[in-house]
Amino acid sequence: MLRVGFLFNHYFTHQVPHAAPYAFELSRHHQDIEVIVACSSRQEMDIVETIGALYPGHRCKFRMLMVPRYCRVIDPIVSRWVFIRKWVILQHNLHFFRGLDALVSPERGCVALRKKYGLKDLIMIHTRHGAGDREGGFDNRSLAFDFTLLPGQKYVDRLNALGFLPEGRFAVSGSPKFEVIRGLKRKIPRLFNNDNTIVVYNPHFDQSVSSWRPMGLQVLEYFFNNREVNLVFAPHVVLFKRSKRHGAFLPRKYHLAPNIHIDTGSSASIDMTYMLAADIYLGDVSSQTYEFLLDPRPCIFLNGHKVAWQDDPSYYHWNLGPVVENIESELMQALKQAFTSHHQYLKRQREAFAYTFYSLPETTAAERGAKAIADFLHLKTGCFSRSANKTIM
Repeated sequence: MLRVGFLFNHYFTHQVPHAAPYAFELSRHHQDIEVIVACSSRQEMDIVETIGALYPGHRCKFRMLMVPRYCRVIDPIVSRWVFIRKWVILQHNLHFFRGLDALVSPERGCVALRKKYGLKDLIMIHTRHGAGDREGGFDNRSLAFDFTLLPGQKYVDRLNALGFLPEGRFAVSGSPKFEVIRGLKRKIPRLFNNDNTIVVYNPHFDQSVSSWRPMGLQVLEYFFNNREVNLVFAPHVVLFKRSKRHGAFLPRKYHLAPNIHIDTGSSASIDMTYMLAADIYLGDVSSQTYEFLLDPRPCIFLNGHKVAWQDDPSYYHWNLGPVVENIESELMQALKQAFTSHHQYLKRQREAFAYTFYSLPETTAAERGAKAIADFLHLKTGCFSRSANKTIM
């Protein structure tokens, strides 16, 4: 029996819905594969178990990874600058990783197991997390994995163009996160005591492309002074977790404004609560743009670095709404015209969403991805499949 581990090793749970469904479907449909879901935090394990309830009959085993005491003591301080906890956890759980035939992960840091700790025979599979266009998601680090699951044709085309997608080492599955969100059926909370338009501002943590440093406080100040529009400030969860590195701070007055809701890292900023509740998306390069477009609505993008973006695939999503370069002179007009001008972008939004996320009504993304993982492992190891489900395409 093949032993396959699924690794969730982060401070937040935002990566879990992008990969956990594959684990549960793999265990349900492939009896010759033992699946162990390993988490580095109780928060990750809680959401893993919650998602697992959506897949009755799964056989996954759960394991909490060991976090040494010294790391628990110093990490709350050093994590404001750099994340060392992830690397320490890899080092202190090598006995677990050595017992696996394959490791599946939504993030790329785990390749250190191969490069630094010598686990050369461990088959490594990447599920990715999110489906944005930022340049950082398209580089040769993909080649460090034996196999990769991609959300849609956009990734195939772009990685192929860069020469980073070897034949036979990838499959297109779609987005399992969407089926998790549908399955959980969480009620969208009432965020404000009025029915005014809700804008969600979602700056990225990567300061080379993020709107946060050049524009972030200006955005908050605009809504502080224009209270007829509501603002949900829900940045990428890493922005404020690594606050010293990214220059993330908020004056107290914004927390007190009745039309501003601030969330720098709760589950609601991860489970699409705000993406579903908002009327308008305001952001820069986050993959959450595409999650917002699960239901196409107006988008506004902030070009804080004066990038020449028009022909750059890293800013493909900026074709899906107006791009603002100056908060004082342009944001108000963009907001006022958001709904009346949306028809200009609606077709493009739908096309971009379909290009980004593969979908097939007969099967789910989790089923397709699980089958692709199983097929690759059986081919790679020479083991014969005893799949309980032979019909998934």
